[in-house]
Amino acid sequence: MVYAYAFGDCLVNSLYAVYEKIGERASPSVNLAMLAAGGTKHHTELLAPFGLNARDPKFWDGGLSVIAG
Repeated sequence: MVYAYAFGDCLVNSLYAVYEKIGERASPSVNLAMLAAGGTKHHTELLAPFGLNARDPKFWDGGLSVIAG
């Protein structure tokens, strides 16, 4: 199960990188809905309202840049 923690960390870092780019345009209601879903949805479903695609390497590059910074 350690991989789940590593994946979660990468996902959060990637979302944070997106947030850094869009700032105040981030929708609090979408964010709350994502948090409320908890582990009930696949990550692709959680990212869809943001227009994000986990299959896009650029999404993950943003998270890696957060770590590198």
